[in-house]
Amino acid sequence: MKKLTLALLALIVCAAVHAQKKSPKNTPSSVADITNLVTKSDAEAHLTFLAADEMRGRNTGSPELEIAANYIASNFRQWGIKPAPGTNDTYFQTVEFQKVTPPSFLEFVVDGQTFKLKEDVIQVGGSDVDVAGGIVFVGYGSRADFEKTDVKGKIVVAFTGSADDANIQRAFMTESVSKNALTKEFGGAALVEINTIPGIPWQNLAGFLGGTRTSLKREAAAVPHFWMKNSDAAPVTALKETKSAKGSVKSVGMRVKYFSGKNVAGVVEGTDPALKNEYIVISAHYDHIGVKSKPNQQDSIYNGARDNAIGTVGMLETARFFGKYPQKRSVLLLALTAEEAGLLGSSWYSDHPLIPLKQTVFNFNCDGAGYNDTSIATIIGMERTTAEPEIAKACEAFGLKATIDPVPEQNLYERSDNYNFAKKGIPAIDFAPGTKAFDAELMKYYHQPADEVGSLDFDYLIKYFRAYVYTNYLLATMPQAPVWKAGDKFEAEAKKLYGK
Repeated sequence: MKKLTLALLALIVCAAVHAQKKSPKNTPSSVADITNLVTKSDAEAHLTFLAADEMRGRNTGSPELEIAANYIASNFRQWGIKPAPGTNDTYFQTVEFQKVTPPSFLEFVVDGQTFKLKEDVIQVGGSDVDVAGGIVFVGYGSRADFEKTDVKGKIVVAFTGSADDANIQRAFMTESVSKNALTKEFGGAALVEINTIPGIPWQNLAGFLGGTRTSLKREAAAVPHFWMKNSDAAPVTALKETKSAKGSVKSVGMRVKYFSGKNVAGVVEGTDPALKNEYIVISAHYDHIGVKSKPNQQDSIYNGARDNAIGTVGMLETARFFGKYPQKRSVLLLALTAEEAGLLGSSWYSDHPLIPLKQTVFNFNCDGAGYNDTSIATIIGMERTTAEPEIAKACEAFGLKATIDPVPEQNLYERSDNYNFAKKGIPAIDFAPGTKAFDAELMKYYHQPADEVGSLDFDYLIKYFRAYVYTNYLLATMPQAPVWKAGDKFEAEAKKLYGK
């Protein structure tokens, strides 16, 4: 990719933006208005800036990600988009992170047998610990399990996940957090989870979770927290059967560093007196995975053009559209940080919303791993909401076919920011570039240094961007807001949230 200095890139883009004439705010009469507004040159300018080598892969916590945040906010301001409430007119929602460095020493002893760091057990949270005494087993660690077990002052052992769910992401990001909170609430001294979820070798899991990790800032008083490989050692087998044992856990060298990042949020108020109180959240994550040096690898910069500069540009082009053409419903334009670190920016937002969640009627996220079929757009979760006809119509208008997730076994729905909105009950789906399979063509670029702007097909992408903008226009003008289809797993949460 041809290198340009950030200053030159910024100058080019700003010049293009300032050259645009301020148009009166009105309603587009046809897809022709979107075609005229969303151009290949504008999209290429945004992508060239965001995925430049000088942006060094936009890693969470990096100065380059701060530059990207400022770039997005500057465009919002230029297009007349107002800062979201709670951002103090800066467009920035502060997100609090912690960077955890694992301990240098760790031993877990059960009835005389020692389990060692990385080989058998890793620490995933909390601080150094040195505790000995009783060990209790609480099954999958539900509240009911804790209520019937005396855990005070003891080492609590539980299975990962839940009895009816074998999803590793939910086990770590949701259920582990709940079990830690319950251990603290009931007075446990430490929590050890035995990994029972199949499909991921322990060495891979320990390498990822047992390394230096970024997560959302936790309370300092969180209980020391460990994951352990599933063992058929006699003391562990006996512990599962008898529910109790004697032993100890000790870790030394756990370090936690705190820092902050930014979600970027702007709003465009709707034009309808009633519907303007309903918000469509149009989101994309703007981070990637940074710089990684590997043996015999010449290029160490993971530019992240596909994942997710493309999604960020989809959100930006939609922002520019709504800045010029406000619609009946209000929209929140949301650039999310730290998706690659575990959906952290959206997790923070869903727990600290700038717009009340009850007023948030839909989340249309823009994110993907790349594309290997330029005749389609892949909408993860499309079949789950009543927005399906609008999405199909918008894609067809620009020569694309809207298709559903082709690889449900990959759990793509739960691997992007829409998931954190869905968990709250908000109908949420993801608009991704055309994917027919996770094959060699896709993996050539997914989280690879080759994912640069020069490798992109802009004839395809301009159709993709226009279809995304048009879908958001349709969502903002529907007489009734889209909802979960009957029987969806999140329908019950939606009824709690919206009271109907």
